[in-house]
Amino acid sequence: MSRIQHVIDTLEAEHAELHERLVWLETQLKEFRDHRDSPTPPARSVRRATARRASSRRAVARTRRGDTKARIIEFLEKHPGSTAGEVSRGLNLNRGSVSTRLTQLAKLGEIRKTERGYATK
Repeated sequence: MSRIQHVIDTLEAEHAELHERLVWLETQLKEFRDHRDSPTPPARSVRRATARRASSRRAVARTRRGDTKARIIEFLEKHPGSTAGEVSRGLNLNRGSVSTRLTQLAKLGEIRKTERGYATK
């Protein structure tokens, strides 16, 4: 086989590969365009279910916050002068959240700040 024939065969093989790749890319483009041009919103029931789950999560979070307040006040009644770190360790809660909650309760007048820590009124 001559060198020229070898080059021709190689170029034809590359042409065939490129043609296959081009056909595949055109198919992908068509699928993405079809998907983009026909946006379908989620079914109403799906949106409602999502909202229902979010609503129940918020309700649980509100309940927990109330429970946390009661737990903190109860802890301070048993351990007056406790710091945020001591309360968080005693109740197995996040220290930052307990610190914020203690500050809020002190501002509301439900507990009082002592020299070292907090105590009930």
